[in-house]
Amino acid sequence: MTERLQKWRPHTERISSEFFAYQSQSPYGKSYFLSVAHKTTNLACINTTKLKAFPVLLPPQDQQEDIVEACSSIDGKIRNATNKKTQLQDLFRTLLHQLMTAKTRVHELEIGE
Repeated sequence: MTERLQKWRPHTERISSEFFAYQSQSPYGKSYFLSVAHKTTNLACINTTKLKAFPVLLPPQDQQEDIVEACSSIDGKIRNATNKKTQLQDLFRTLLHQLMTAKTRVHELEIGE
C-alpha cells in the first residue's frame, strides 16, 4: 500500500508561514520534533498528529513580522559572512600556491600598513 503525502499548512490568519518556519527550525522546535519523531537508521519521521500537536508560540502578528524580519536579516548577514569567508579562503589558497611555486616572491608583495 502506498502512503499518501499530506500537505500541512498553518492557519495564516493566526501565524505567518515564515514565523512558523523559523520557530520549527529553532532549538525549541528541533527539540520538540526530535522528542516525538519515530527514529530509524539515518531517518526520523513524524506523523501529522504529532506535527499538529507542536506547541506553537503565538505572539501577535506585528511581533511575528518583527521576528521574521530580524531572523531574515541575521540569515542574510550569515550568508554574507559565509561568502566572504569562502572568498578569503580561495584567495589564501591562490596566494599560497603562488608563493609555493615561486610565481610570487615575498619581497615583491606590497603590504599596506
